Amino acid sequence: MRNDNFANNSITNSVVNEMITKIQNGDNISAKEILESAMNLLMMAERNLHLQQNNQDKGNGYFHRKLGTPLGQLNLEVPRDRDGDFRPSILPTPYQRDYQERYNFLQAIMLNGYSPNTIKRTFDQLNLHYNPNELKQLKENYVELFQQWQKRQLPTDVIALFIDVYHSSALIDGHIKKTALYVIISIDFEGKKDLAGLYLYDGSESKAFWLQTLNHLIDRGIKCPLLIASDDFSGLKQAINTLFPNALHQLCFIHMQRNVRRNMGHNDASEFNQTLQQIKLIYNKDDCQKQFIDLCNKYESQYPTFIKALLDDTENYFAYKKFPPAIQKHFYTTNIVESVNSIIETLRCRMGGFFQSKDSLYVNTFLSIRSLQQRKWQKGIPMVKSHIYELKQLFAQLYERQPVSV
Repeated sequence: MRNDNFANNSITNSVVNEMITKIQNGDNISAKEILESAMNLLMMAERNLHLQQNNQDKGNGYFHRKLGTPLGQLNLEVPRDRDGDFRPSILPTPYQRDYQERYNFLQAIMLNGYSPNTIKRTFDQLNLHYNPNELKQLKENYVELFQQWQKRQLPTDVIALFIDVYHSSALIDGHIKKTALYVIISIDFEGKKDLAGLYLYDGSESKAFWLQTLNHLIDRGIKCPLLIASDDFSGLKQAINTLFPNALHQLCFIHMQRNVRRNMGHNDASEFNQTLQQIKLIYNKDDCQKQFIDLCNKYESQYPTFIKALLDDTENYFAYKKFPPAIQKHFYTTNIVESVNSIIETLRCRMGGFFQSKDSLYVNTFLSIRSLQQRKWQKGIPMVKSHIYELKQLFAQLYERQPVSV
């Protein structure tokens, strides 16, 4: 707040000093120029008062507008706040409403992932004023908002972390490059989903990458996840064992079935997956794993390398069996993240097949999922909420304490 006031006072002093200098030099100052300066100063003073009364709000630059008056057209610098609540009372009401509706429209179509060219074309077709600087400022505001969000504190204890990847393309250093966006969603001990983090990586997956990513979550507060569900990313299992040794690690069951279809003959894959579906229905975890091992052994001679990989991960494919049967369907797959990936894919198509930059990929994904969270995720997953007691008991077995309340 002190910095905002200092900046505004500096601007005010500068404008006043400029007017005084002109008067002292004998320059002609029109009534229009005086009115223009006075309105700009009054609007800044109004915003200063608004910010003093709303400590959580901050200044958010200015937008350039013209206002017709009997003295001529005024060029105004209208101050904004970050929360969008401030409107200078000195401006005529219809003017405010027209601007706010247009600004909201600009914000809405940007948040839906439309490219700058599409936004300009849409404004032109509707005969609306389009200012590229406003779009640039809007994007910069959201980049800052994303950066703050990516650093926010997370709960110490969570029921689950779901990790999946979305492969896309983004314009980086003047070239369209393939990128991998790792999306992490959590479920807390109130049964609520949250977008815990977005991590862009253009190299090969490795233990070092996963150690860096998981350490970032740890730095933001997460210490004890009950379960981590993921695909079999290279290096992730080792990183989880290092940083979260007590956590259950569930490899995505659906991804396993897809891998079966990719690595086995058509008839064998169909038979394997049909039996796998029956095994999944078995209540007891040990019985599940025994029948899974028997199934794998049946095909070991035909697909030795692939079957060995499945057998090595047997424990991880059935970690979800430790959860209450009624909620196991929520934890044996990373489909919860894949639904988010479909949202990102829609954004990519609207952007013309690729994202305009890394920031564009980050921000549009963040804003779209945040909107989903506000509309649908805040109520929590009813079935999970009804089994919180059992989940807390399982947590206590793994960590020898009760989870910390959210």
